[in-house]
Amino acid sequence: MDAFVLIVSSPSGGGKTTIVNELLKKDRTAKRVVTATTRSPRKGEKDGKDYHFWSVKKFQSAIKNNKMAEWANVFTDYYGVPKESLDTVLKKGLIPVLVIDVQGQKSIKKHYKNAVSVFILPPSWNELKKRLLARPGGTNNIDVRLKTAKKEVAQVKKFDYVIVNDKLDGAVNALSKIIFAEKHKTQRKKPAINRLKQKRR
Repeated sequence: MDAFVLIVSSPSGGGKTTIVNELLKKDRTAKRVVTATTRSPRKGEKDGKDYHFWSVKKFQSAIKNNKMAEWANVFTDYYGVPKESLDTVLKKGLIPVLVIDVQGQKSIKKHYKNAVSVFILPPSWNELKKRLLARPGGTNNIDVRLKTAKKEVAQVKKFDYVIVNDKLDGAVNALSKIIFAEKHKTQRKKPAINRLKQKRR
């Protein structure tokens, strides 16, 4: 199979991380790429599993030395995808799953032409606000986060697929079906098709 990069994006609080974590419990052909950030770990998050928690100095050094597949500064913190983390998953023949923001998907698609992008929509603005407020420190910058979310949703037409996250199970199943469909696209089955053509000769 011609492995492809799967990008999953949503506004902050949209549920992208939860959906991907549930998906990976069932799909062994996909693996989440651990991205890097300079923000502090949230309760229960582990370095190297949820994120690579880097210092600002280390992150800026990685940018300078062209070691990032993409990066952005979001709400005063750096987020990005180390090239090494992404390429390691591809070399194993697995589908790298990137949980990144809207800014990041454009950069990834530029460098990885076969990337597939999925946007997770909240069911409503009220629900998104409720989710953000439920987070530790959720009242901080809530207006800024909602304003940013509206700008991100405006970019939804640039994505290949859209999932409305009104029920977790439904959203996970929808993402699983997208992966299944992408695996069976004609262009990804060319090696198998060519083998059959050769045997006919």
